[in-house]
Amino acid sequence: MQLTNAAKHQLHAINWWMLLIILILNSCTSKLDVKPISDPSVENFYRNQQDFEQAVNAAYNGLGTYPTRHFFLSEIRSDNMYVPGDGGTYDWNPVNNFIVNASNTLMSSAWSDCYNTIMRCNSVLDNINEQKVPDQAARDQLTGEAKFIRALMYFDLVRFFGAVPKITKLVGAAEAQEIARSPVSEIYDVIIADLESASQLLPDTYSGAAKGRATRYAAAGLLARVYLTRSGPVLFDKGPVLNSNEYGKARDLLRSIINSGKYAFISDYAQIFSYDNENNSESLFEVQFKSGGTGTGTVIPAEMLPTVYMRAAKIPVQGGNDFKFVSNDLLQSYPVADMRLAFNILQGYTDEGGNFVNQNYFKKFLDPKRYGVDLRDWGINQPVLRYTDVLMMYAETLLHTGGSQAEADSIVNMVRTRAGLPAVNGVNADQLLEERRREFAAEGLRWHDLVRTGKVVTVMNAWMAKEDERHVMKPMQPAYILYPIPQTAINIRPGLYEQNEGYN
Repeated sequence: MQLTNAAKHQLHAINWWMLLIILILNSCTSKLDVKPISDPSVENFYRNQQDFEQAVNAAYNGLGTYPTRHFFLSEIRSDNMYVPGDGGTYDWNPVNNFIVNASNTLMSSAWSDCYNTIMRCNSVLDNINEQKVPDQAARDQLTGEAKFIRALMYFDLVRFFGAVPKITKLVGAAEAQEIARSPVSEIYDVIIADLESASQLLPDTYSGAAKGRATRYAAAGLLARVYLTRSGPVLFDKGPVLNSNEYGKARDLLRSIINSGKYAFISDYAQIFSYDNENNSESLFEVQFKSGGTGTGTVIPAEMLPTVYMRAAKIPVQGGNDFKFVSNDLLQSYPVADMRLAFNILQGYTDEGGNFVNQNYFKKFLDPKRYGVDLRDWGINQPVLRYTDVLMMYAETLLHTGGSQAEADSIVNMVRTRAGLPAVNGVNADQLLEERRREFAAEGLRWHDLVRTGKVVTVMNAWMAKEDERHVMKPMQPAYILYPIPQTAINIRPGLYEQNEGYN
């Protein structure tokens, strides 16, 4: 069914609390179960601790699109992939080519998915109190989880779109249409306050079925990443980087995680991503997925690979659309002895006709024997923050704050040794960035790393000169650090949002 523009605008202007109820009612169940809500009223829904648990679980379910958002808007945008397309056939081709516009559905999905999840968090935070949840430990945990998830969503929004509407409570449709974009600094105020609070409210660990929920260390690690992002050199004054020089704050947070003894470096790289080793000692936070035909799996393993490969590999589910290629530059950046290369990247394959197809794809999250009922039903979690990242961010802060070079070298050499590579000495910021590229390939970090380190314009333009053999990519310019505000958001009330620079 095709909606008229007027109908679309009415849909986007629906009363916010009613939309929340609809979203919770239709939330897929996951490892964090969500029960049906019979009374379509926020006030009537929240009666006891169990109701708040269900609502927080609904907020976790809102993270289901996190992996694809960062695959399309961080990996494909970066020098890790070359996805020029054929006449811009798919929405991710303009993302790769720097010709994306406000009508691209990836923009509207990223915007609405983040705000829908924020809305779920706001509902919890607006309603939780001592009368409804008398147990303080439970109340603290639920509050901390909602604040952590809200901060994660606002961090996505500020990195992808810059200034965005600041909505920290449930609002009606009329009020929502009066809320303009807040400056980046004000969005960061919300993020930092939420994460500081969450790091005090959340428990250190969980056990049993609760394992995988946000902890105080997940909040501290995400806050360190926020400080690193804010600290870098400003290339675009409306972007997420503020030249705030908060490397010391990030260092102290990361050191507290390392000294906690709660996490451990896994010596086998493949084991970090094993379907049988989820929420392991490397994991500070990962989005939870479970296969089985219940709508709780992830599409990521299949989204990265084409259907023709799936058929050739005898995997009885479809893959995603073809032509999401790993760049030659990333492939060539791995030393021959680097064991991460074969695990992360499929270097060609033999098709069903016996012909070798010389195309490279990410396969990091694929286990050919662990498919679900369809391409969207893989039971592998998506890492958001893992211990290796904590260590490497800590090494980065040491380089910026005059810390121990030997300690920074030791961290990088732990990562290199696991990959089967020789040790190095005197690691600098550029070498660390390249080591991060190889380590975290396909995890959605590359574009964000380039932006926060101030390397994105020079690296991307130099890469295009080598990689863009079809000559379809526009030169990278600082304004392209941000994506366009979705046209669907602008249309709700023309004139409320000014479009980001560089876009029509």
